[in-house]
Amino acid sequence: MKILVYSQVNAANIASSLGLPEYSYYFVLRDFLPALRRLGDVEIIETPELQVDRLYDQACAAGERCVFLSFTPPHKTPLTLRCPTVSVFAWEFDSIPNEPWLDELNQDWRYVLSKCGLGITHSELTVQAVKTELGKNFPIISVPSPVWDKYQGLREQSSALPLVCPLRIEVRSGVVLDTHDVALEPYMPGLDAVANAVKAARAQERPASSTGGTSDALLIQPFRQQSRLRVSRRYLGEWYLRCVRDRLLPSPRPATATALTLVSEDKTKHLEPCNTVEPKLLPKSGLTPQTQEWDLAPCSFELSGVVFTALFNPYDGRKNWVDMLTAFCAAFKDTPDATLLFKLGHHEYQSALNDMLMCMARMPAFRCRVVLLQGFLEGPEFDSLIRASAFVINASHGEGQCLPLMEFLSCGKPAIAPQHSAMRDYIDEDVAFIVDSWLDASAWSHDPRLAYRTCRHQIDWASLVKAYSDAYACMTDDPERYARMSAAAVERMRGHCSVEIASERLRTFLNIDEASSR
Repeated sequence: MKILVYSQVNAANIASSLGLPEYSYYFVLRDFLPALRRLGDVEIIETPELQVDRLYDQACAAGERCVFLSFTPPHKTPLTLRCPTVSVFAWEFDSIPNEPWLDELNQDWRYVLSKCGLGITHSELTVQAVKTELGKNFPIISVPSPVWDKYQGLREQSSALPLVCPLRIEVRSGVVLDTHDVALEPYMPGLDAVANAVKAARAQERPASSTGGTSDALLIQPFRQQSRLRVSRRYLGEWYLRCVRDRLLPSPRPATATALTLVSEDKTKHLEPCNTVEPKLLPKSGLTPQTQEWDLAPCSFELSGVVFTALFNPYDGRKNWVDMLTAFCAAFKDTPDATLLFKLGHHEYQSALNDMLMCMARMPAFRCRVVLLQGFLEGPEFDSLIRASAFVINASHGEGQCLPLMEFLSCGKPAIAPQHSAMRDYIDEDVAFIVDSWLDASAWSHDPRLAYRTCRHQIDWASLVKAYSDAYACMTDDPERYARMSAAAVERMRGHCSVEIASERLRTFLNIDEASSR
């Protein structure tokens, strides 16, 4: 059996692609490799249009079966290849896109999945969403990323929690901001905190040629002009669609195929939706009281006490970091040994750090500790972060599977998390402190129309505060319960996302017999 696999982000560019759309598909593909290698000869593809059909023809000539697994969302899955193609995708909503837009039929996932003939996803929620559109007999399966096995060595290391003796985390290239560091005192809640945070944010926006005497009005004027340009361009496009376009075209097109285009310098491109991942204005430099900028460099820091860890892209609005941060500081305003660690993942991090400092500056005084860590951690660095953590945190509006949550649970770290979207498959009271949520109308994440077609989950902030407090009490006052939750998390994830479970599900679904697999 020949298995071809592909994702747009690969090992060569992942460090510089953190936070970009679909960057997490690289990690999913990487984690699937051990399971796929049990089933056949796996080859990683870089350019599907050039490689896939050639390898498919070679396999057919040798009398060997061949399948192409495209680790991409359906609307980015190639459909013109001769090789059988399967979209392997994550999705956090209870409905899939069932209509086209921007003159792109592929935006209708029903069309793509029907052309492929089958699909692989990572949650039962998505399986049911697809079957709702394509029928209960449509062949699609949920196979979560098999992350459990790779942490066997870490699970065997004993570690006492909470951390009485500090554990040092080494980062080869990163930035660390620590609220217990005197360098951040000007940003902490107080009379001048907001003013200092605003000053830092404005320093980012100052053009390179500005001088120290530049007025506030001049500082923000270029950005007001940019904002007006963006808004005006949008309104111009809408005016063209509603008032002019139909008069210029020889015949009207169906409303579902309407596209908005901009013509500039003889180049035509689709007007894409406002990007919910990238920041609107990417700064070139940041500011701290000491160094005037936050540059990536080798660094280290110590963790102790009860550590709550969250890993996310700070520009992904689904991750809801504001609730995680404010609820933590409310729960532990008088608890200095409680630490919240935000491990950020985006190649443009300066404005995110400023936003988080601005948020903390506006809050009432707190004695708990918040650590903001930007950097790409691998191997021992990431293992040390897991070892130091007592709990993993999630307060998102929806998840396609949530790899960090699955990884920490696989290492015996109980969670604070809601029980919705893909997390319903593995989160309950045995392994987590549940955060309440409710449904709220929303749009599919890549829909430029922002049309309400689905729902997301709003987090109950008071419930999140209580979950923090209950988790801390469990760690400090009821270590036996913590040990039970830790053991339950390891066993839960063994049955949910181990290589053995994934390979057997895939073997059955792809109809691969033992003789053809390795």
